[in-house]
Amino acid sequence: TESSRLHCILNSNSTACGFAVGAGLLAFLTCLAFLALDTQESRIGSSRFKTAFQLLDFILAVLWTGIWFVGFCFLANQWQHSPPEGLLLGSSSAKAAITFTFFSVLVWASPRPGPPASLPDPSQPLVCPSLPTGIPGLPGPPGPPER
Repeated sequence: TESSRLHCILNSNSTACGFAVGAGLLAFLTCLAFLALDTQESRIGSSRFKTAFQLLDFILAVLWTGIWFVGFCFLANQWQHSPPEGLLLGSSSAKAAITFTFFSVLVWASPRPGPPASLPDPSQPLVCPSLPTGIPGLPGPPGPPER
């Protein structure tokens, strides 16, 4: 608190702070890129591209799981070796970064939910068997009118 110069709270190791900020930023940008690609997935007709996209998603999830695990170990180690007298300002930020890396490992390693098998085919009309459809004036299933 006496110095006007900023330094990393994690054992005065600027690499530790740089790693946390850099990994977080790259993971965020990766997520944005995959979010954009996911929105366009229904327009992609090639099953080969879809398979490659899913494989790339899996590889990146494994890679980010490893990066966050190494980051958690590195940040926790640097926090353990930090001198206690220098922990007056910024200690809550360091604890938050370590907690974030720990939970990031769990999130990136968790299995991705797939689409449920019971979803109806969007190309077929939705028909509810419990609703009457033959009443004049009420909408029924699309198609030619019954005679």
